[in-house]
Amino acid sequence: MLSRPSRLQTLLLMLPPWAFAHAVLLLRVIPAEEGFGRNFLFGRESAPYLYAIAAIAALFASFVAARRARALGWTLPPVLGLLLHVPFLGGGLALWLAATGEGDEKTSATPAAVAGRLTMPLLFAGGGALLLAIGIEQLEQLDLMPFGVREVGGYFGMATFIGLPFAAGASAAVVIRRAGGTFGQAVAASLTLMGAVLLILCSLFIEGIICVLMAAPFGALLAFLGCAAGFLLVRSAAGGARLQSAAWLGVVALVGVEGWQAPAPREDSASSEVLIDASPERVWSHLHTMGDLPRAEQFLFRYGVAHPLGTRTDGQGVGAARLCVLSTGEMPEIVTVWKPAEELRFKVLSTPPAMRETGFFGREIDASHLCRTYASLEGGFRLIRRPDGKTLLIGESRYLLNLAPTGYWNLWTQAIVRQVQLRVMEHVKALAEAGPEA
Repeated sequence: MLSRPSRLQTLLLMLPPWAFAHAVLLLRVIPAEEGFGRNFLFGRESAPYLYAIAAIAALFASFVAARRARALGWTLPPVLGLLLHVPFLGGGLALWLAATGEGDEKTSATPAAVAGRLTMPLLFAGGGALLLAIGIEQLEQLDLMPFGVREVGGYFGMATFIGLPFAAGASAAVVIRRAGGTFGQAVAASLTLMGAVLLILCSLFIEGIICVLMAAPFGALLAFLGCAAGFLLVRSAAGGARLQSAAWLGVVALVGVEGWQAPAPREDSASSEVLIDASPERVWSHLHTMGDLPRAEQFLFRYGVAHPLGTRTDGQGVGAARLCVLSTGEMPEIVTVWKPAEELRFKVLSTPPAMRETGFFGREIDASHLCRTYASLEGGFRLIRRPDGKTLLIGESRYLLNLAPTGYWNLWTQAIVRQVQLRVMEHVKALAEAGPEA
């Protein structure tokens, strides 16, 4: 089966073990003592097994790459199989091996030349992300951070989530089109390139697992659109060069715009409701004296996203101090509406980080933008008495989102805020239905 692996076989058999081997190589399997203490994916006792699996994966990826290179007519296939694992630069080679077409398998010059050119979009994207991170760190140390960058914690949302995927997709498509490839090959090249860029961001500890998972659907869509534009609009070498230049200059322009004037934050609200088989008086008694909540089971909560661990109220009535303990820190509140068995509302005084960014193998990432992208403004609960004696409990939250593009990230924020509300209200429901009034 692997004597002359096809594009599909190369894609399915080479890229997953290659990506895993690179993750082990670049993300430092044993990053720090506290990393293993967190036991995020692998504990200390698992490290030898992880190394063994990574070594097997690297050998298998090299074998498939060498067979594919031989099928394409490249010279020195075993050497190319080893070059596949050169950090970062091997991404261009992997990209071409997985994306080139069978029509080029008899030639030797064109695939090799194209493989070299495909490394340029990868280097632009990964190098640009690295330079941005270094530049922001230096500006912050010199207290010269532009206002827009300071406002969002050095996070270029428009450039990162719109400009970069589009430019990478367009560049990959131009190279594939000029090499005589098909649109399907261009799409595969674009998505593979974005995967390599994400690997670079993770390896440099600029991004964590949860953020990458959240951003991946939007990034894949933008890469596809950039690929379509690059493939359909390019009719000549000069046109391809102009399109690539325009795409990458667009990323630079977005960085400049966001650096000095960040996009306006978005204020929004979210609500959820739960039907409780108990009277409003019983529900109220557990609502303002909730105590500790059970361990969170939702995936996003377990792997970093902030969620409530418990609440405490000091006193009763308007002006009473309320404290919500989140997984990322304490969130002090002050009661603004106190209507027993009817309504409880509170104003949030400060919001801890929105999540704990965790990288591969337990490495925690200290990203300043996590403290500035989300702020809870106020929240509350309304209790509605039903004719059948039950209570409809409605949770409401108002928040500020400061992460571009806000339209996309607000979809995630809405879903997470509702999960937070339901986590609290389901706990109240369990308490109210389990026993008498407190």
